[in-house]
Amino acid sequence: MKILYIHQGRNKKTGAHFMNDIVIKGLKRAGVETDNVYPEQDLGYFPPLLSGIRNILFFFSLIERKKHINSYDIIQGTTYTPIAFLHASVPVISMFGSTCYGFLKHVPTFKGLDKEHHELAKIFSELRDRGIFSNLVPPIQPIRDVSRIEIHVAKNSKKVIVTSEHVKSELIKNGVPAEKIVVVWNGIENFWFRAKPKKTVKDKASIVYLGRMGETSFTVKLKGINRMVYILKAFEGLAKIVIGLTEKANIYTQIFSGIPKTIFHPNLKRRQIPKILKKHYGDILINTSRYEGFCLSLIEGMSQGLIPISFPVGVAPEIIKNGQNGFLVNSVRQMAYKISKLAQDKEKRVAMAQAAFETARIFRADKMIQKYLDVYNSIKDEGGSSADSIVVPEAI
Repeated sequence: MKILYIHQGRNKKTGAHFMNDIVIKGLKRAGVETDNVYPEQDLGYFPPLLSGIRNILFFFSLIERKKHINSYDIIQGTTYTPIAFLHASVPVISMFGSTCYGFLKHVPTFKGLDKEHHELAKIFSELRDRGIFSNLVPPIQPIRDVSRIEIHVAKNSKKVIVTSEHVKSELIKNGVPAEKIVVVWNGIENFWFRAKPKKTVKDKASIVYLGRMGETSFTVKLKGINRMVYILKAFEGLAKIVIGLTEKANIYTQIFSGIPKTIFHPNLKRRQIPKILKKHYGDILINTSRYEGFCLSLIEGMSQGLIPISFPVGVAPEIIKNGQNGFLVNSVRQMAYKISKLAQDKEKRVAMAQAAFETARIFRADKMIQKYLDVYNSIKDEGGSSADSIVVPEAI
């Protein structure tokens, strides 16, 4: 089987680029031939308000590769990136880790922050005043442009792979046929499972945040950074650890230094993170995001026995069972209440940490790769490809 994979091929730490790297490596181990293709240069002459259109044209420039298209069995890319190949003879797979529709729907206005909790609007303003982001309102129109093209590509792809039932429902709401959508959960690398956390639960829990941080008004709201700061400030007596990826590490360091008992680890290499988290077995992992397509950091934390208290985003509603392996909450008040009860209950945390640890075992990378291969084989069975069926080796 030979796949044209639309991917930059540069090693990035987060997001779709990072997950694509994992998938490509797994496919190659399974004997799938993959060629990476990506536009060589950006279209930088568009003004910011047209950046959404610029991105689409950037990938539409791949149409020049059509002369080689028949040498491939499948074309695969993230959301709108396979747009140049939609009407070629080779089946197209579009992958959705999230949707622009979801970003727009779940990121509130400033007034919406105040309505959620008056302190959240206040903290948001403080983050702006400290220099985390400027007062400029980011243009929403480019995101709307991309959203429309994403849906167009999804509707015209042979198959659509999504990372959660939540993303599937977003596409269905926008008219993408349910029968072409396949849910494939993301997987985490094997080094997370080799970390072997120290299964010693403290009498009083620490609070841990793991994930990307925001550097614009939009991403600060998207990642719920003001929610996170609210929670950290609400528990001055508990130890708190923030492991975050950010371009504003110096400013965030200053902010967290003003919150008692808070340690900030900015921009750690991925293989360093389990070395820290394995010491926090039975502690509380908070996920404050307003929108996630999957939320890889949730699984990474659970793989080390951290107990998640999460807003119902991404894959969280599919795997978290309240009171067993974590909690789902709908407000910072609920999150604070659950933390206050759970932090003091060592016996409950012992049981929940083990349950969270076991839940994370589901998300091994080899299982994810086999799901991808199942999709490829289904296309072959439907007559969309002449490739032979293959399976992933047991160990990746």
